[in-house]
Amino acid sequence: MDEKNKVRIPILVIILIFISGAIGTEGFSAFGSLNAANQLEGEITVSTSEKVGNINPDIYGLFMELVLRQFDGGIWAEMLKSRKFAEDDGEPGEEYYGIVRPWFGIGRNEKTHFAHDNTIYYTGKQSQKIRSEDPANRRTGIGQDKLYFEKEKNYHVRVNLNQQGIVGPVTIALEGENGVYAKKEITITDTDWSRFSFTLKPGRTDKNGKFTITFSGSGTLRVGTASLMADDNVSGFRKDVVEVIRAICPPNIRWPGGNISSCYHWADGIADRDKRPPRYDKAFPNADEWLSNDVGIDEFMELCRLTGAKACVALNAGDGTAREAANWVQYCNGGLNTKYGKLRAQNGHPEPYGVKLWGIGNEMFGNWQIGHVDEETYARRHLAIAKAILAVDKNIKIVASGGRYWKYPRWNQALFKIAGEYFDYLSLHSYAKKYRSILKKQDLKDPKLAEETYYYIVSSPYGLEEQIIETDKEIRKALPGRPEVTIAFDEWNAMLYRLPKTDFALRDGIYTAGVLHAFRRQLKILTLANFASVVNMIPLIRVNEYGIFFNPQYLVFRMYLNHSGPILLGTVVKCDGFAAPEYEKGRPQAKGHIPYLDVSATMSKDENIIYVAVVNLHADKNIKTRISFEKWDFSSEVKIFELYDDDYMAENTFEQTDRLTIKEGILSNISNPFGYNFKPHSVTIMEFRK
Repeated sequence: MDEKNKVRIPILVIILIFISGAIGTEGFSAFGSLNAANQLEGEITVSTSEKVGNINPDIYGLFMELVLRQFDGGIWAEMLKSRKFAEDDGEPGEEYYGIVRPWFGIGRNEKTHFAHDNTIYYTGKQSQKIRSEDPANRRTGIGQDKLYFEKEKNYHVRVNLNQQGIVGPVTIALEGENGVYAKKEITITDTDWSRFSFTLKPGRTDKNGKFTITFSGSGTLRVGTASLMADDNVSGFRKDVVEVIRAICPPNIRWPGGNISSCYHWADGIADRDKRPPRYDKAFPNADEWLSNDVGIDEFMELCRLTGAKACVALNAGDGTAREAANWVQYCNGGLNTKYGKLRAQNGHPEPYGVKLWGIGNEMFGNWQIGHVDEETYARRHLAIAKAILAVDKNIKIVASGGRYWKYPRWNQALFKIAGEYFDYLSLHSYAKKYRSILKKQDLKDPKLAEETYYYIVSSPYGLEEQIIETDKEIRKALPGRPEVTIAFDEWNAMLYRLPKTDFALRDGIYTAGVLHAFRRQLKILTLANFASVVNMIPLIRVNEYGIFFNPQYLVFRMYLNHSGPILLGTVVKCDGFAAPEYEKGRPQAKGHIPYLDVSATMSKDENIIYVAVVNLHADKNIKTRISFEKWDFSSEVKIFELYDDDYMAENTFEQTDRLTIKEGILSNISNPFGYNFKPHSVTIMEFRK
């Protein structure tokens, strides 16, 4: 791995001394002992002469959305919630009256008054007003708690304040149960809005610290915005999260949604972050979430730069317009001689971003989508937006919002007929969510139900693959003159129970490996994909104020993106299988019998390394496997990477961050052919060097 991609991740390194026997049943080794009564047998043949094709690296893309603690409370380093004071009051009760949640009041009495001020505000439509008529030297103000401070770490503070009649200083402090850890006293002489920026360094660590803004005596203080960030942030992003995303080398990232793209107006998210209006999350109203709007297109492009990913931007085809979309493309790609290219330069980015991938809409077939319309209306809307953005940059590629052919049978057809010359990819989504509306996590304590859902999840990649194959047939039939049009699976994941918080187990990592195998098999018709999502909502990574852990999907991505080649090789697999469960309720899998071994072999560009990725789907049986290569000799020392736990329900948590890890090892004295024992419900990658 490149030095720049190294991060601190708990990896248990196990050195395996493998004494290989002849072909057949002798000399099998594994990370554990072999139980002959609890195993099946299989055979894998890798054909180095059968180069199936080149895998487009864009199939390993990611997806991030500006909602549900993915940016605010996730990868964005801002520590304060409701920093622009757009929310309502906190919990019912006199002590919370007039104070924007989750802030709390300090020094409330009969001579103080707290209120939302919708007349004098800095941004949005509201500020926090604090009025005191107490002439005594008595402290009044607001604070926010549940903040994590580290001793001797620098924290950058930025506030926009307005005052009338305050004689003494306004004090900004980091506090806790042990008193004041650091503070700054500010004298405000102007009665207009004033901005202050400075650094505080707490003298101790506290997992339940407080940020406070107070003054003494009489007067009125309005707080327009407040910001608190650890100084080790990287361009506003959490350093630890950026590093672990960079470690999986994502080729592209789709943004800003998702559902929110259907109500996202990009021009509100540029220039001074404190002046940008906060947004209410209309896309997920049940979340009752206000968004800071601190991450706009410029910040997203910086994230792409930091992680080495290309940008894939989803345009607003819900309540947006073709002109708005064209302006956005010009802002990203236009020269300094264009209106919006000049605006980008004024915002500190003189060089064009050169964004090539643009999606028009998101799941517009669904009545949950803002701006949902019928199929013909969407097709006409797509056509208008496509023409407008191509007039700005003819070199871009366009992703159209497609639908599952069996559930929305006319959707794709209308798009083909009306706008068939104006897109390069057709979008599909899948979340393997057959049980989502009826299942709770505690239900899986029933072993029978747990096994039923296990086989549903790990078999679902085959249903997803059928969706790709059959949709491609639609495209080929409707657009025979456009063989270059391919499929973009730009949202996919497993979702066994409901949002917003979904815990993921080893079983879901196995599903993820299976999807990547399916994408590889369909390399000629699927050339772009995006795993949904990266942080906190059905994520690769979970973060809170002071911790981070990896879900098994992240570990699979780390294995596959660092230990795979771009050339897909032919393989022949022989083993037992199982009857496929339904893909969706009432819809059987296209593949009725699914083999327990799912194998994908790839070769490095220089043809000196072959990577054999093997998923054992069996819930509880080892598979003793004979592995052979046609016309290829390899070194006797083979690297091996494995994701496994005794329990396919095993998870990582904030309390136990490394139960699931990538186990690395070396097999020694290997020759062609040889035997290996694949553990149940496991993902294994073997690295063979010529």
